[in-house]
Amino acid sequence: MKDHWNNISVKKISKLSNVSTATVDRVLHKRKGVSKHSIIKVNDALKELKNGVIHKSKKILFFCQSGNLFNEKLNMNIKLLLKSIGKFENIDTVFILPQDNIPTYLNFNFLKNNYDGLIIIAAENSKIKNLVQNFIFINRPVITLTTDLSDTDRTAYVGNNQVASGSTVAKLLTSSLNQKRGDILIVLSQPYRCQQDRELGFKKIIRYEYPKFKINEVIHRIHTTEDSYKTVKKYIKDNGPPLGIYNVAGGNEGVAEAIKDAGHQEIIFIGHELNNKTHFLLNTDQMLYVIGHDEKFEIENSILLINNFYNNKAIKNIESSILIHTKHNCSFNY
Repeated sequence: MKDHWNNISVKKISKLSNVSTATVDRVLHKRKGVSKHSIIKVNDALKELKNGVIHKSKKILFFCQSGNLFNEKLNMNIKLLLKSIGKFENIDTVFILPQDNIPTYLNFNFLKNNYDGLIIIAAENSKIKNLVQNFIFINRPVITLTTDLSDTDRTAYVGNNQVASGSTVAKLLTSSLNQKRGDILIVLSQPYRCQQDRELGFKKIIRYEYPKFKINEVIHRIHTTEDSYKTVKKYIKDNGPPLGIYNVAGGNEGVAEAIKDAGHQEIIFIGHELNNKTHFLLNTDQMLYVIGHDEKFEIENSILLINNFYNNKAIKNIESSILIHTKHNCSFNY
C-alpha cells in the first residue's frame, strides 16, 4: 500500500473520511468493492487535504416530536450512526412527545449562535413553522424527516412517499379481505403531514378501486396507547366490528388491545412503524402487516444533505423504500 498520495498520507485521508486505510487505498486506485458513500467520503477528504482546508464539524440540531417508542428508536439509530460518521459528531438531540410544548430555550438567538442545520420530525403548527423559518432566515439548512412540513420553506424532505404508503396498505388490506363487503376503519390522531398523506393514498385506492368497502374514521387527540384503545373500543361498541382497521398514527398496541377485548380477533389490522411492540403484535397474529422505513438510511442522508448545503452541492428530496413487515420476514432487537 502506498504511504502517500500526492504527498498526502493515506492515514490522514482515512482519519478525515473515517474509513479504513484499506478502503482509502481501493478508492485511490479505483478498485472495485467500495460503496458509493465511501468513495464520496474519501474524495471529499482528499479534496480538503489538497486545499489545506479542514472544515469544522457541523453542529446539527435533531428535533423529534413523536411518541416514546419512535423517539427511543431514532435516538438509538443516531448514536449508532455517529460511531461511523466522524465528520458529523456534533449532533444535539431534542425529543418531545406530541402533546409537549417546544422547549423555550429554542429561541432565535440560541439557534443562530449554536447550530449549522436542523433535522426535524414534527406536527404541523405555528410554533414548528416559526422554528423552521428561523433557521431558513439565517441561511441554515432544514431537513424534514419521515413527515414533511409543507407550509414551510424547508430545504429538503427525506423519507417515504407517504401517499404511496397509504396506497400500499389499501392494496394489502383489500387483498386480505378477499370477496367480503363491509366497513373499514381508519384511525388518525395529530396533524402530522405523513398521516394526512397516508390517509389520502389509502382512501384514493379504496374509493376508486374497491367501492364495496365503506371507509369510516375515528380521530383521537394524541397517538398514545390509552387514547387509541379508548377510541377504537368505543367505535366497535357503537358500530360493531369493521372488517379491517388501518392505523395511520401511533398507539398500535392500544388498537390491538381494543380488538382483543371486543372479542373480534378476525379483524385485519395494519399499522406503521416496526418496534418492539409491533414486532410482538406481528408474532402473536394481532397485526397482519406493519409498514416501516429505513431510519438509518434516512438519518444518514439527512446529515449528508446538510454537508452538501455547505459544499454547494445539489440539494434534493430523497425518497426511502417502503418496507412491508410480516411475522415471517422481520426481526427486531429488543
